Formats: sequence, C-alpha cells, structure tokens
Amino acid sequence: MVVSKKGQSSVIRRSKRAEGHSDQALLALDTSLMEDVNLHDRVYQILRNALIRGHFAPGAQLTIRSLAKVLGTSMIPVRDALQRLVAERALELTENRSARVPEMRPESFRELVEIRLMLEGAAIRRLDLPLTPEQMDELRLVNHKVELAVRRGDAEAVTVANMEFHFLLYRLAGGELLYRMIETLWVRAGPLLRLPFRAETYAPDVFSRGVERHNEILEALERGDHETASRSLIADIGDTARWYETCFSAFAHPAAEPEQVKS
Repeated sequence: MVVSKKGQSSVIRRSKRAEGHSDQALLALDTSLMEDVNLHDRVYQILRNALIRGHFAPGAQLTIRSLAKVLGTSMIPVRDALQRLVAERALELTENRSARVPEMRPESFRELVEIRLMLEGAAIRRLDLPLTPEQMDELRLVNHKVELAVRRGDAEAVTVANMEFHFLLYRLAGGELLYRMIETLWVRAGPLLRLPFRAETYAPDVFSRGVERHNEILEALERGDHETASRSLIADIGDTARWYETCFSAFAHPAAEPEQVKS
C-alpha cells in the first residue's frame, strides 16, 4: 500500500500485487444467493456489496472475464453490473475499457465523511421511537458481534458486523431514497476499509470505542432521545474518520511491507 504524491495532494492506493479480487472465497460465498431470476440484478448486488465490504482495494482492476469465472456466470451480466457501477461512479473505466476501483485523495475522503455525517445523522432522527423490544434486541445482538470481532482482532468480522449495525439502523429509519444515498456513500468508501488493518496501524482501542459509541446510541434510542443518538452516531463516524486519516499519513512513509493483521 502506498500513497503517491502529486503536488500537495496524495492518492490512496495499494501496491499492484495487492490489486484485484484475490480473496475469491468471499465472492464465491455470495453466489449462493444467485438464482436464475434477475441474475443481472443479483450479480450487480454481489459486486456492490463486495465494494461496500472493502473487498476490492483502491486502484484494483476488475475484468469481466475473471469476475464471470469467480461468480460462475456468463460475461453479459457481469458487464452490465460493471456498467451500472461505473454510472454510479463506484467504478471508473480504464483506457482498455475494463473497470477500476477509483483511488481517493484525502480531501475527497473528508468530503465523503462530511456528507455521511449529514445523511446518517438525519437517518437516526427519522427513527420512530421507541423501538420495539425485538428491534432493540436485534441491534444489541449485532453490536455484540462487533465487540467479539474486536476482541479477536478479526478485521473481516469487524467490518461486516459494523456495517450490519449501521445499516440495520438505517433500514429501521425508513426512507428508501435516504437509505440508497447512504449506501452509495459506503460503496465509495468501502475500498478504503481494509487499508488500515496492518500491523503498524491496527488499533483495537479505536474499535472498542466504536462499540462504546454504539452502546451510547442504543441507550439513547431506548430513552427515546433522537438528538443524543444522532450525536453519538456522528461521534462514531468522526472517531473512525480521524483514525483513517492518521493511517493515510502512515502509508505515505512506509518503513517496510508489514504483515497484515490476521483475520
């Protein structure tokens, strides 16, 4: 992983050997969701979810042929899915007409975080409180999954469970358009998710604080307090964003190619 300098701006990217979709197992698991009906939509959603989960690194080249092989489909639904993701600016076209995960400059990351704060804070304020006991139990269960993953140092499980917690909140908030807008921001940010999970930047305390922020959100929701829940969510996003920016700075001056934290 490197950060290349262009004037005063830097571009967040990974080394070429880390590009692409080397972890094919995760995509292969998603193929269990695929059926003959709406195959094009299913392939699109699989690739979109893979982006949200950080399955593809910034700068990764995605080819129709290799993705079709991984997913066990023809090339046509993969081509259609990539075109849809390019139209959403989740991917970009290269000169040879393949797709590539966009690289992101720190200033673009900060803008993305700013928009997330506005939209996700608004989603929390839309919740119909009090939530039902069943809804609260589901949120607590998912947050417990985050906590267990943090204790194990399991980067993959932390990423997935944290995403599950946030999107459960946003689904409960209702509002299809708002949900879709938030999801689109996560698609853009997703490729950055895995970058900090390296030996010199992995910080369990950051994730433990995230669990605490989630607990604050749950306590506020149980009291029927939209504003405190929204503030805790904004603080959660801000805590993580500041840590990511610290990681970006570390990537700009790598001492060596360290081992990834085992997940």
